[in-house]
Amino acid sequence: MSNSLKDQLLALGLAPKKAKPQPKKQQKACPKAARPKKSSAEISLDQAYRIRNKEERLQKEKAVELKREQERQRREINKKIKALIQETAVRNPAAENKRNFIYKGRIRSVLVTPEQINEITAGTIGVVYLSGNYHLLPREKIEEIRQFAPDHIPDLSGAEHEEEEDNPVPDDLIW
Repeated sequence: MSNSLKDQLLALGLAPKKAKPQPKKQQKACPKAARPKKSSAEISLDQAYRIRNKEERLQKEKAVELKREQERQRREINKKIKALIQETAVRNPAAENKRNFIYKGRIRSVLVTPEQINEITAGTIGVVYLSGNYHLLPREKIEEIRQFAPDHIPDLSGAEHEEEEDNPVPDDLIW
């Protein structure tokens, strides 16, 4: 009775015989051959990641290049404006009055003399913005700057009272 039940059943022919194990090389070769082959249109996950990373890198490089180009143009514009300011700026060290105006949604001011206030109102001189400062220039130079950098020229015309026309105060209202 040293034989196990399995061995006894095999001896009687009641149990199926074991298949001989195949060599490892053949076992590996069979599953690869059984796999379906990839079509040329399908790409692997690694290739997809490489393609995506390459596109992201190219987009970042384009964004950096665009930013550099905009910075270079801004520096050129500022250099031109600075040259015009040095040539023709209307400066008066005795200026004590403030001329207020709205620029980029905020109230700004520049120091002027009473004569310069009249000239600004008449339109013979104007204000230009450069590097945090406001400078007075003749109208011809302001128009020249407006050709290549209109965002550096604040509007000195003043605000219109259109809001009041849209919502007029009733005549029967007593204050």
